[in-house]
Amino acid sequence: MAVRSPSPLLKHNCYFNSSRPRTLTLENSVQLLPRDKILRDTFTPAETLLFVIILITASIVNWFGDPRSFWSLGSLIIFGCLTPVILKTHEQTHPFFIDLLWPKFWICSMPAWIFSLQFIIGLTQNPLGKLTIGELIYNTILPVNIWRPSSSADSSTWVTIFGFVAIYLLTSTLYIVPKSRSYFERLLPWLCFGAVLVGITGLIQKGLGLTKPLLTSGTGANDFFAYFPYDGHWAAFATLWCCACIAMALLSTRYDDSPHFIQSIGPWYLTGGLLLGASGLLVEALLPSAILLLTLSVMLLLVAVDFLANSKDMHRKSIALFCGLAACFSFAGGIVRVFQDNAFSADAIILRSAAYNMFKANPIFGWGIDSYGKLLPFFSSDMLLGQRSERATSDLLQFLAEFGIFGALILLGFLVVLTLRHILRPHNARLTNHLLIGCGSVLILALCDSPFMSPAVYFSFFTIFFISQRWADLSRAKIDEVDARRPQLITPETERRVPFFNEQYKEKEK
Repeated sequence: MAVRSPSPLLKHNCYFNSSRPRTLTLENSVQLLPRDKILRDTFTPAETLLFVIILITASIVNWFGDPRSFWSLGSLIIFGCLTPVILKTHEQTHPFFIDLLWPKFWICSMPAWIFSLQFIIGLTQNPLGKLTIGELIYNTILPVNIWRPSSSADSSTWVTIFGFVAIYLLTSTLYIVPKSRSYFERLLPWLCFGAVLVGITGLIQKGLGLTKPLLTSGTGANDFFAYFPYDGHWAAFATLWCCACIAMALLSTRYDDSPHFIQSIGPWYLTGGLLLGASGLLVEALLPSAILLLTLSVMLLLVAVDFLANSKDMHRKSIALFCGLAACFSFAGGIVRVFQDNAFSADAIILRSAAYNMFKANPIFGWGIDSYGKLLPFFSSDMLLGQRSERATSDLLQFLAEFGIFGALILLGFLVVLTLRHILRPHNARLTNHLLIGCGSVLILALCDSPFMSPAVYFSFFTIFFISQRWADLSRAKIDEVDARRPQLITPETERRVPFFNEQYKEKEK
């Protein structure tokens, strides 16, 4: 009989390498043999493939900042189509039982399929029509059935929605494929380094006083940072990766074999987080820069408290003092930005009001993706004097206007359920909490700005969110039971590679 032992139960033969993974002080109580640790932390083919694709995708969205570039969105669609390949490779090569692989995938990807279906059904009902009076042609709104999705999509809308759906599907695999926390300890440093490198590029451009990003023709406006055409998008991006960098700095202090903080990798992460957060001082968009500076203040305060309360580092008081002072300066900078003139501009308020009026006119399913710019002239105030805008300066209001209550319940409900699932369960995962601070800050920013218009912010948000949830799950369960439906004491007959007799033996006397 094949009985399950305390060590991981294997499905396939596997190979091992000679790496020695580091362990945390909060490691699961079950003691693992070195052989099992190597198995746990060695990349499977699916993990390697996902690792490479995530890094390539991050490079594309970070350096090609145009939110509606057909080249970048088309590349993202191609990488998103590799999601089934990653999952099938994961199913065939994973060494543990993964009964929950496909159920997890369908649950996590449900918002993407629903939004795609809502968009396709909406193509049968276009709210825009033409009215001809003499030789003049006017646009008009046709009566629509509010109980059925509608859409005013053009040729570019297809690329937009499926590009963002592809990003979501790809990042959701980070909640399914990685089998150990070691995976994220190797992936996050590369992602943090890439974000800091973009930040350094932006700081250099600001220092040189450039009027457009290097090697580009620019947009004609000065409110850019690095290769982000709008520096408010950069502020949201920096908020996410500032939290990730500082979270990794705190994580580096919790290894069993950690040296003193000054001699570890922690100061590099902390410096990267400071650079990303301090860039908010150069951001012209007031509310996004305020959110970035206030988030940096919160993270630095957490570092100070952690070193004073939990650390035995010989420099803990100096580090706590430095972080505390930096947190105070960052908080003061954020408060100043909030109360500066034009932080709440009249035009932005009018655009948000128009989005709210659109939502009231079609509250169930909304008017369809990218419909705000097309329908704005029918719902905006005359005070805009014919100005056109593609965004409502509030992602939440624009989301309600374009996807309605139905879409909001699907996406926001999914995020809330996963977050509450983490908060209400025992064994608190501190890295998860720190990463969720960045996600929460960007969601707050989405109330008064449009961060999710940027593919870089959208990709970073869901990457960090799904990493935080997977880290929490891996911290709370045995390594071979995270994706198992239930503990199995006997290996199923279909997965045995040797003959097995399970019938009653009839003994006869001769």
